[in-house]
Amino acid sequence: MRNRHRLAAILLTAIASVQAVGADESAHPDFRNLKWRIDPRCVLTRGDSFDRRVVGDPCIVWDSAAKRWRMFYFASGDQGACTAMALSESAEKIGPGDWRKTGLVKLTNPEALFNPSNWHKWWVVMKAREPNHAAQIDGQYWSLFVSAKPNKHIQVASSDTLEGPWTLRSTPILSPDPQGFDGLHCDTPSAFWLEEKKEVLIYYKAYPQLAQSDQPGSPFGSCTVSAWWHPSWASARKGRPIMRPGRNSRDWNRGWTSGVQIFYSRETGGWYALTSGSPTPPEAESHREPDPSVAGWADIPGFETDWVLEKNGPFRYPKDLSAHEIEAGLAVNFWRHHLLATPGGQVRIFFNSGAYGKEQMYSLVPVM
Repeated sequence: MRNRHRLAAILLTAIASVQAVGADESAHPDFRNLKWRIDPRCVLTRGDSFDRRVVGDPCIVWDSAAKRWRMFYFASGDQGACTAMALSESAEKIGPGDWRKTGLVKLTNPEALFNPSNWHKWWVVMKAREPNHAAQIDGQYWSLFVSAKPNKHIQVASSDTLEGPWTLRSTPILSPDPQGFDGLHCDTPSAFWLEEKKEVLIYYKAYPQLAQSDQPGSPFGSCTVSAWWHPSWASARKGRPIMRPGRNSRDWNRGWTSGVQIFYSRETGGWYALTSGSPTPPEAESHREPDPSVAGWADIPGFETDWVLEKNGPFRYPKDLSAHEIEAGLAVNFWRHHLLATPGGQVRIFFNSGAYGKEQMYSLVPVM
């Protein structure tokens, strides 16, 4: 009973924070105080055309024009790896069966893509202190996405509406540096508008081409790197790695790190992140990411200082899946976790799971 009351109090705080447009940063709850369980029902299943292979990597923002939550997701199918969208049934109906696919993201100038069959991991620039609310910068919405030729770069797109169509910039804002921590790929971006700085804070996944001496336990594992950008700039200003794998034997992301969503905590007065990674280092020079992929929380002492993983570890390891969860299709990949809290107090963390290349979207819900 005590845990139920505690959860209710946290969710009431979440309701107030989401309802208050432009709310002060101190209004947001600390979602780390919740305990989570897997809802084994699919939120989005694979289809039979543009997403018949993979459905995953969600990014969700409120669309005030549609009066729905709009999800951008990785869609792998007959047209390769692209970006598709789905709309929630309402502001409160966000669970399994509550999302309607609307097809691929529409582009005004698709010729600006490096590869028309490889553009994915779309992330709408959000207000840092208003989770899941898109920022308008100079009257436009902005998105970052991965485009490969064959190395992965990060391009940007802008639109008057979240529905689109979106106009691409042909020149990437982040590209690999052959001698750097991102010598092979710049991948998996997330981006947050900091009003006080008038700049976009970016975190991205950096694959090295050369062995990294700063991560001896996983010299070829990908790290998470900060960067800064404004739409008036042709390229982003790279920062530094804030999470490196293989630095010690205590962290659960000893193999690689990636995929972050940041939050402000009223209780601690600081920032924290929802992040993904793996305990398994890549083999020497393979540049691949062995399973499993898992997710948990990280404390953010500063936007460009080393982050600290929470000791309670990932939400779930594959070995801990129940027979019912395995039968529902969950497997070794628990990837790109994304939290959404509604005005009425619904809270879910969306992620894709399954065998690699055959993933569907599931969710975590608070334990009552």
